[in-house]
Amino acid sequence: MPYAPEPYVSAHDPAVPAPTPRGRRRIPRPFLLLAALASAAALTTTACSGPGGVELGTDWEGSSTFALAEVDGLVTVVGIDPAEPGAQSLAVVPQQADDDDSVSPHIVRLADGRWMLSVPRTNGKPDRRYLVNREDHTLDGMTGDERLRRTLPGRTLVAEVAGLPGADGKSSVLVKNPADWTTERELEVPGTIGLAASDPASDVVCVAAGNTVSTADLTTGKVTPVPVPKGLTVDQLACPAGHPVVVGAPASAASGRVAVSLTRQAAVTTVSVTGARADAVAARGSSIVVAAAKGDDTELIEVDAHSGKELRRATVRGMAASLALTPTSAGWLLYAEDSVTRVDLATGKTKRFDLPGTLLDS
Repeated sequence: MPYAPEPYVSAHDPAVPAPTPRGRRRIPRPFLLLAALASAAALTTTACSGPGGVELGTDWEGSSTFALAEVDGLVTVVGIDPAEPGAQSLAVVPQQADDDDSVSPHIVRLADGRWMLSVPRTNGKPDRRYLVNREDHTLDGMTGDERLRRTLPGRTLVAEVAGLPGADGKSSVLVKNPADWTTERELEVPGTIGLAASDPASDVVCVAAGNTVSTADLTTGKVTPVPVPKGLTVDQLACPAGHPVVVGAPASAASGRVAVSLTRQAAVTTVSVTGARADAVAARGSSIVVAAAKGDDTELIEVDAHSGKELRRATVRGMAASLALTPTSAGWLLYAEDSVTRVDLATGKTKRFDLPGTLLDS
């Protein structure tokens, strides 16, 4: 059941400072990396010019998924309607003087359907957090006491993964109860976690530190290393039902037609991509979908999660790199830096539409 965290602070509170645009430097985006800053505002019931001149839309109802983008130097929550399709800024993220503009803000959909975003702060201060209030068209502030964490929603619990290791060379995973956001336990993973994935249907999350992949059971606290084939560089990670799916290119990978091969074992599924660079992976039902970039185009390839048989394939022309891959009822969404492409793998048809700014997280 949805809940209102305490204390409750709304982004339209007059006490929130007005935004002040400032310059920013773009840096790579693999895990908790991208430039970010923010600004304060709330959305009215009609389209209008928001803080800093950002044009705010009104399609809260049609937006089935959300992303964060930089628009006119400000971070905005972007609503995406895959059915239409289209994307528009719906709210501007509150800005404070101690925002950390060297680390990306983060947005995630929790298991109960709520969307939560976090904004990193400087000098070791905890990230600021907000819930997207779709009914009131605002961002509602919530308490938080951790810094530089990426949220991974589980079935009943939530994992918060540290972006940097501690002095002992281990990265921590905090297990939180989303009912009151209290910490249930803390887990340790050797090395720096570069990739992390979860499935809201399971309380087991998957993490990768370099080529070392582990599963973490949030209910028991048990961290279990899983075997990865020698010579495979782990580029992408998925975690359907708590089962790790590692994606990468073997050392002997040859050029030519883009191909995907799959090996399923009890502890891990390995997906090898040849002839292209694996940019993203997602799992849904009994299939795995990989976005593989080659030259100026991207191949979206769906394979059976058990047999590895290729089921469908579509080519997205003019997309040299993809930053994220999301399944929706209207098709797969493939994110680029400034656009989104909806892909129907059944027909091979694609539809590209613009983001209102530069993608930060989705």
